[in-house]
Amino acid sequence: MGSNGIELTNPQQQARNLQRLHDEEQSFLSKKSPSSQYDDFVERIHDNGYNSDEEESSGYEYPQNNSSDCVILCTAWSRLSCSARFLILAVVSTACVWGVYILGVDEGIRETFSVGNSDANNVVSGQEANAHYHSLQHAFTPQLLHSTRVATKELIEVLHNYYGGEEQTKNMLMRSWQAGWELDVDLFLGEDEYGNKDGFVEEDEDIEIDHVKDENDADSIIGIDNGVVESGIDDSTYNNTDDITEESTDDENLTPRQKKKKEKKKKKNEHRGDDSRELGKKAKAVKPLNDPSEMNAQEKERLHQSKRERVTKLITTMARALLNPNQSNFMIGTIGSYESQLERTLQGVFEAAGMKLIVQNAGEGGGCGDSHENQVFCITHNVSPNVDIIHYSWTYFEKGGAEVQRESLIRWGQRMHHRPMVHHYIAKGDANSCKEDNLENIRLDDVYAKYGYNAFCIITALYAGDHDYDLDEKMGINRFGWKHVGDGYHNTTRYGELLPDDDPRKESLGTVYRNWHPGPLGHQIAADAFAYVYAHGVLMALDIIEADMNSGLNILDRWFDSQHRKITEHGRDLEHRSLFQLPPITDMNEPLYCHPLICSTSVPPSCLNYEKPTFGTAGIVVKDQAGWKIWHEDNKWNNMVGKVDTAIFKAKNDPEWFKKCTHLDACGGIFASEASHGELVFELPSSKMESGVIGVCGCCGKNIGESMFLNNAKLIIRLNGRVLDKSKMEVWPNRKCVMLTSKFGEDGFEKEETMLLSFELSGKQPEIKVIDDIEEVTEVKISHVIAL
Repeated sequence: MGSNGIELTNPQQQARNLQRLHDEEQSFLSKKSPSSQYDDFVERIHDNGYNSDEEESSGYEYPQNNSSDCVILCTAWSRLSCSARFLILAVVSTACVWGVYILGVDEGIRETFSVGNSDANNVVSGQEANAHYHSLQHAFTPQLLHSTRVATKELIEVLHNYYGGEEQTKNMLMRSWQAGWELDVDLFLGEDEYGNKDGFVEEDEDIEIDHVKDENDADSIIGIDNGVVESGIDDSTYNNTDDITEESTDDENLTPRQKKKKEKKKKKNEHRGDDSRELGKKAKAVKPLNDPSEMNAQEKERLHQSKRERVTKLITTMARALLNPNQSNFMIGTIGSYESQLERTLQGVFEAAGMKLIVQNAGEGGGCGDSHENQVFCITHNVSPNVDIIHYSWTYFEKGGAEVQRESLIRWGQRMHHRPMVHHYIAKGDANSCKEDNLENIRLDDVYAKYGYNAFCIITALYAGDHDYDLDEKMGINRFGWKHVGDGYHNTTRYGELLPDDDPRKESLGTVYRNWHPGPLGHQIAADAFAYVYAHGVLMALDIIEADMNSGLNILDRWFDSQHRKITEHGRDLEHRSLFQLPPITDMNEPLYCHPLICSTSVPPSCLNYEKPTFGTAGIVVKDQAGWKIWHEDNKWNNMVGKVDTAIFKAKNDPEWFKKCTHLDACGGIFASEASHGELVFELPSSKMESGVIGVCGCCGKNIGESMFLNNAKLIIRLNGRVLDKSKMEVWPNRKCVMLTSKFGEDGFEKEETMLLSFELSGKQPEIKVIDDIEEVTEVKISHVIAL
């Protein structure tokens, strides 16, 4: 006989005992009315912490015999032995703990989530998180994932067929880049428990790279050539014993071969701006500086690591854009000169993802006196501050030292909202190596691989295919000469192939180089290379997103910061999640070439650019325009359009075609020519100024800075009401512009809550004078204002 009064002898005896227990329970329950039984049940529910409002709102009606069940259970429990009760409690407790754990993994914890400037209730992990995310208006659903994958594979297949098969397409569009891509999702770097990427280290422990700077480098920018800070990188890391630079070696220490090479390089740099000399010749084969066959084990490991970092940045760029519920556009901003083939080629991929691809052509020619040296400072005004990728293509104007601007742009890009990759588009190239495959750019490839930096060269890509350009040369065919039609693979663009044979545009679209500037067919291979790499980035991102979906993981956690920070917006407290800072911006290496005061700021430069086109937001505003007037060059529709195309479209006499042909590029500025025009006042963004560097550029001409600003006796420049000393100003960063102040704390100038920069002409302007055939400028026309 057990303590509960049940003796387990035979089935009949057990049945009798159970019946007796049932009779006792019914006798107990009959002493309470049905209403009191329900009240007892509700009281027990409240005592156990349940919400009766939620239960009642569910529509469930509690039967009156529920309390009977409770009494039965209590009676049965009282008749169990202590050991039986302990065993049951242990089993139930274990089940509860396990259930809570599974609930936490699969269902998540409801919190508030926002990307960018908007917020939404979101479950931050598990299946419920994804279900909630997929309910958002611009969510990336499994259906969109499927359609995006289909469209992306279709584009890749089109390019494979167009370039003669998968292997040749990869050679031309992927491996020919200055740092050849290996587009393999297995190269994607995982995350550790702190949200950092594996392998994202600034320097490999075994291949340490020192960045040596003089202690006084940051003291002043004036007097430093292009703002360059010399690097202490050991050139031997790159096996570059033959490439001698003027800065690193004295003539007396050079071998005859090295002296000859140095002299040849010097002559080449003197004429580097005249690209017609080089494009009129067959491309030569050179020894690549980053040839793996010439590397030791450590160098090969570093090369592999940089490829992993670069691929990871590519994948994360695509994944974040696809998954961000507040992003409906994928934007590529180009500075330099570029056509719109990329937008046409890649548009279908992003349309399938429910997005729109926008390629902003902020290309500006040199007619206004601009170059890469001043235009990089206006990156957030020239293109949208929300771009996902930046293209830099100012190589027509580079004459050495351009690594300063490239590095600055890479670093500033990581301070923009989407931390865009910077891809360098080079119109030239060598037979087996990029034209800009010099030591400086190889260093940038390595150090900034984690930020996605890379360079593409047109001619190098064409040589990477199977066409025999050596045979062309023997036959007297120069496919890279001006106005030549056909690149050896195709005689017109894909768009041109759709035109009738008698359409005169068909041949024009097959031009590889108009002059030093690529033609439609030359631009097409560049657009295809970008599209091919980006499409593979999309595919790799889709594989990872799909794997997370299938695993029940919150698909946002991998790509967005897991730290929830409270911010106040419009009087409301919001929880904010931003893009991962991968690698952390605070861990960015010291600059190799650009000056820290210029390129190590926590925000990009602020700029106001009066030239056209611009797609971003001016970082500097006019507080008082006074009598100054804004001017823009009124160009005809055929400005910078070739003679052949001008004749073709003139014959059409179609205003719509005239509109399509009109180049967006136009000089512009705000100007005054006499004292009566008053004082022009700009308000500089004090909260974003860290260095105290202020610059101004004039219009229009490459050498206008000195005559318009420094030598103009009638021009008065003030900062917060104090007249600036022109003798302490300097032409910078090119001869079109002048640096007004070089840093805070110099000459008593300190950062103030309000920073007002003003320009005013005083007295009567003298007549125009001509001194040594140089016309003295009496009018002031400002094209750019820059502040850091």
